[in-house]
Amino acid sequence: MEKIERWTKRTFSHRIERQFDAIVPVIADEGMGKSTLMLELAWLWQDVRGLDPDAESVLNRVVWGNRDELKHAMASYPERAAIPVMDSARALYKRDAMQSEQKDAEKDLLDVRTREFFILLGYQDYDDIPSSIAKRRASAALRIPRRGVVWGYSRASLDEMWDTGDWPDPDMRDTFPDLEGTRVWEEFQCRDKKKKQERIQPDDEDEADVEVSPQSVAQEIKTEGVRRVVSIHGGNKQPFIDADLIELDYGLSARDSTKVKKLLDRDPEIDLEQFKEEA
Repeated sequence: MEKIERWTKRTFSHRIERQFDAIVPVIADEGMGKSTLMLELAWLWQDVRGLDPDAESVLNRVVWGNRDELKHAMASYPERAAIPVMDSARALYKRDAMQSEQKDAEKDLLDVRTREFFILLGYQDYDDIPSSIAKRRASAALRIPRRGVVWGYSRASLDEMWDTGDWPDPDMRDTFPDLEGTRVWEEFQCRDKKKKQERIQPDDEDEADVEVSPQSVAQEIKTEGVRRVVSIHGGNKQPFIDADLIELDYGLSARDSTKVKKLLDRDPEIDLEQFKEEA
């Protein structure tokens, strides 16, 4: 973890001590070591800050995935704390982007800049990350291609990923150890199991369905940039608004995705000619 340690120290000195925060998605398939790496980073962070980390101090900062829990952490944790959010898709999820609760949570991330947090967001897939984080707020990202191996990406590399949809070569490659047999891992597994059991318990009342209009999704796509919903026709090589991509990225029905496509197709401010060079 030599490179990871150097990166952690540099993040503290180049961002936190200059009164910025650091939001870092940690991306890996289930069971690949995402939780392990995030715990190790939280431990390292306390060490970098001159604290004396132990299992309890690290685990007491973990957010298990609930949106209200994340909001509470950002409001009450001490400045410059590490906040590892294990199941971030439960708190901040791209397909929930149009829900008012999600919008409030994303705005909270803007409001907490001055508290200089080191926020680790665990995701299984890049496309689960809300656009406001993937496109702007993330200062870096860590990706685990296989157990024990981590690749790091700078903000510039994340911009390239956003524009092209393909991961560039990583800016950093390193390895990280297993935590099996350590007290922090054993206690983490106990707490994690308990939290997951609590989450799957049925609520007394079903949550009300949130209606999302095609007009609001079309506006959201325009705000983010239409590139992510543009495909190139295999025959005539012309760019077009792809309803399938809208359906996948925004969790809409096929019918509503088609409505959004029609709204974007007739929008005079959208010029697809700029994407012809990608054909």
